[in-house]
Amino acid sequence: MTDDSQKVPLGEHIKGAGVLAGFVVWALTVGVAGLVILGFLLLILFIVGFVLYAAWQASATLGLILTLPVLYVVLVTATGQKF
Repeated sequence: MTDDSQKVPLGEHIKGAGVLAGFVVWALTVGVAGLVILGFLLLILFIVGFVLYAAWQASATLGLILTLPVLYVVLVTATGQKF
């Protein structure tokens, strides 16, 4: 058996538990902050992707609107017939 002089005082145990609890709280806070930042980044990427998709669709529609009459004029000019 050990004598009382080799025992760690209770205050040291409490201080060590406090440091551990502080580290756990810090880690959870940093983790939650990281998830919030990641969520905002994903939201921004989603918005940018949606804007690019909408621009792509508008460009395709505009291209079709401009291309079809030109093709019609070329076809009428080439064949001499109106459709």
